[in-house]
Amino acid sequence: MRKWIILGIPALSALVLLCGRTWADDPMLLPPGFKEGRWVGPSYYKGTGRSAFTALKVGQSARASGMGDAFTAVSDDINAIYWNVAGLTRVKRFAYALGYTRWFVDSKFFTGALARRVGAGTVGVSFIQFQGPTSLETTPLDPQGKSGREISGGNVFVKAAYARQIFDRLSIGLSAKWLQERLDDVRANSINFDFSSLYYTGIGSSRLAMSFNNVGPNRGLIRPGSTDVGTAFAQPFVYTVAAAREVIGRKDGPYRLTGAVELAHHLDDRERMHFGGELWLANTLALRAGYRWRYDTGRWTLGAGVKRDFDAGHGIGVDVSYVDRELFNTAPVRVSLTGTF
Repeated sequence: MRKWIILGIPALSALVLLCGRTWADDPMLLPPGFKEGRWVGPSYYKGTGRSAFTALKVGQSARASGMGDAFTAVSDDINAIYWNVAGLTRVKRFAYALGYTRWFVDSKFFTGALARRVGAGTVGVSFIQFQGPTSLETTPLDPQGKSGREISGGNVFVKAAYARQIFDRLSIGLSAKWLQERLDDVRANSINFDFSSLYYTGIGSSRLAMSFNNVGPNRGLIRPGSTDVGTAFAQPFVYTVAAAREVIGRKDGPYRLTGAVELAHHLDDRERMHFGGELWLANTLALRAGYRWRYDTGRWTLGAGVKRDFDAGHGIGVDVSYVDRELFNTAPVRVSLTGTF
């Protein structure tokens, strides 16, 4: 029975993957909570503009970004809380992470995460803040913004997560998120959930992973002074099937090259693929590169990191990544600080 359960995880991933295009092409087959928006057919925009809280679609962690976002099956440290909660089972005692992202048009992300081993499982919390740029307020009576009043927007996401190793090779994770989206003094709140798994196949160091992220209810905007709900928007649901293994060396070895690939299906966009690699030298210096397929911009990524282990269970690391953005003047740069004790 246990064998069939373990083998069923990758099979379920494949089944979901095959069904993904059907879900996207026929709105009547979408699960509850994903049916909002006018259907225009698969050849138009692939659902573009159907979701809210879109800042959730921006990947966090400089380590993951440097690998082209191909991190779902690699997840083996505190950064797993952003990509595949099941990977938190690799945290042995206590881990933390702080991050900063320089985004487009003077916008930025600030992130933080904590994880701790508790009994047979691992609990974690994370915080993501998106801070948009300011602009002059314009109105029909003041289209030039001569009043001088400035407005801005942003997001805050808070997550609580739990991961547990079910069998020797299989871990699962789940999390709940509180979401807030703000434009000037108008705010929208919601919740959603993530479900994920990480399975070591026993064939070398290869592992398979699957994640369902941002599963939650639609949210609509209520007009001031009215109980009528305007346009409703779905959550930015995405499910991912991924694989990774060490091409050179062994897992956790001092010298190793890890390769990873994943396919991501978005509710509000077409399927995309991520390819990435990470080379560790003396378990101290990491060099990373990745390619993101089917992106209009930001296809190539580069990253690097250094870490220092002081003794068993204690260490600190710094990571940085760069994403090529040929259509924009400012390319995103991420910096992360991680540690364990």
